[in-house]
Amino acid sequence: MKTFRKVLSLILAIVTVFSLGVCAYAVENKTVIVSAEKNAYIVIPAEYESYEYYSAQTLQKYIAEMTGVKLSIVSDDVKIGGNKIFVGKTVYADFDFSDKKDGSYYITSNDNSVTICGNGNAGTVYGVYRFLEEYCNLHFYTKDVITIDHSEAFAVPADISISYEPFFSARRLDTVSTNDNDFQVANSLNNGREIPTFMGGSIPYLGGFCHTLTTNYCNADTYFGEHPEYFALSKGKRVPDQLCLTNEDTLKIVTQGVLDVLRAQSDPNADLQILSVTQNDNQNYCECDSCKAFEKAHGGVQSATMINFANQIARAVKSAGYDNVAIDTFAYQYTRKAPTGIVPDDNIIVRLCSIECCFGHALDDKNCPENVEFMKDLDEWSKICKRIYIWDYVNNYSETICPFANFGVLQSNLQTFYEHNVIGVYEEGNYYQDRCDGEFADLRTYMLSQFMENPYCDYDDVVNRFLEAYYGNGWKNIREFIDILVEHSVTKNKHLYIRQQPKDALPKLSLKEVTRCDELWANAKSLAQDEAALKHIERSELCWTYWKCCHYRKEFSLFRTPYQFMKVRDDFYHKLVDMGFTMVGEGGIKVLTDIPALYLLFPCTMWETKHHNDFWYFISPFVERMYQVFTSIHYFFN
Repeated sequence: MKTFRKVLSLILAIVTVFSLGVCAYAVENKTVIVSAEKNAYIVIPAEYESYEYYSAQTLQKYIAEMTGVKLSIVSDDVKIGGNKIFVGKTVYADFDFSDKKDGSYYITSNDNSVTICGNGNAGTVYGVYRFLEEYCNLHFYTKDVITIDHSEAFAVPADISISYEPFFSARRLDTVSTNDNDFQVANSLNNGREIPTFMGGSIPYLGGFCHTLTTNYCNADTYFGEHPEYFALSKGKRVPDQLCLTNEDTLKIVTQGVLDVLRAQSDPNADLQILSVTQNDNQNYCECDSCKAFEKAHGGVQSATMINFANQIARAVKSAGYDNVAIDTFAYQYTRKAPTGIVPDDNIIVRLCSIECCFGHALDDKNCPENVEFMKDLDEWSKICKRIYIWDYVNNYSETICPFANFGVLQSNLQTFYEHNVIGVYEEGNYYQDRCDGEFADLRTYMLSQFMENPYCDYDDVVNRFLEAYYGNGWKNIREFIDILVEHSVTKNKHLYIRQQPKDALPKLSLKEVTRCDELWANAKSLAQDEAALKHIERSELCWTYWKCCHYRKEFSLFRTPYQFMKVRDDFYHKLVDMGFTMVGEGGIKVLTDIPALYLLFPCTMWETKHHNDFWYFISPFVERMYQVFTSIHYFFN
């Protein structure tokens, strides 16, 4: 598999060089499209679509930012001279999209014109951003860090020939930057927050994104009291947070609820809409005789009843005329293994979830037991399902400030998905970032967006460009730090999980390497050219400080005076507070403490309100008084 990837990556690289001609052109082989001395126009169809006009405006905006020249937008039925950039399905765009996915595009050029045309609502939009990225060096690294070249003239190769088709039809991330539609569209994301049609649109989830069965359709508040038989029989009693999936009345209720949502929310003109029919987030699956018998006949797995249930709803949806709607269900925890003797209908999406996996070893690492099991499930689902989506996990949800060294597997895992017929990917990241990100969420977001767009792109180019734009002149120090993290993320017997405790992070990091990491952060800060770069460095450095505090390393060592021991913890705690931190991880139990006895005496793993009790409140005044005494003694002798 690795050999295949290397060969495929080489082929794609060769195709890129020869078809795009991005890097190998001499000045004399370029055509000046825009300058103060040349007349140039952006041309759109006379009867344009809203996304074509938006694409033209986007091109106009960034070429003006690059050159200072604002091009006029005209329709293709107007005769004009000069250079032209044709946008959308103008009369001059002769491309065949009949066998291309939505979001595909072509970019071509000759001596005096460029043509950008795409398929569906999004293709032309993506094509324009790709053109700007390649020839204006426009990059949306975050929603706030955006770069572009500046030049008096805008020149491009005279024989551009770019043809692109998405590797994945659905691409979703959910960190803070992806709340911004400009960032999403510039980075070809289409399955997250709602994107307006004029910006290319998105693939919406109607009626809820997940865990919908008992919350949206057969709600326990409505039905459980009078009809507990609609709900799962778990460990000998009916429970309100999962359904019995072989009960005919349950099926009728959920089907009716689904159809009600579609009547209220569906768009007949959309290319694809998804409706989630998914289990709740617990292990309370039904163990009634009917469910057990059906599962026994289909491989002995709970996914059998789930797929059968979803299939019947999907058929009702199709019979009602909703041909552009897919029913989404989970292969998650107890439903992760594929059934036998039953297959998902063509309008079923199976979302396979990787929550149990190790994220330090590649998913296809044959020496990682958790990942070997996941790959077996992915193989089995790929044999029976035409629409596999992946719900993947990319940060530590318990200790989000702590380093989560999964950078080395992000690209490899997306290659694995693509090579196993996955068509949609959701990378669930730090969606609560504004409250607890002190790590590398922005970097990870950009990396994943690029790897979803092309899993075989140049890893070093993606990472290094981001680091330089985000951290400034000291970026090479940050890159070395990240490489150290990746090198020490796992061992043969130490893995990386999404709720890993800091004590298990970065196994076997030596004192020499810890010292080197300190030097790297100090170097990066000393080289910061402005406040923005310094702020980014200081915020990301928090993950390293957090790790040292939890491991009693360097300035957090136990072998310090009482004053030094408490002072460094006090400083770090208040730095977190001053930078707006209220949480250290996902969920209410990860709220940052305000009890001095906890943050003055213990490592960061104790700085959470879940550790609160009367004892800590009681001794806090004494601990604070001790700290004051130690401070006075320190300054008296120094």
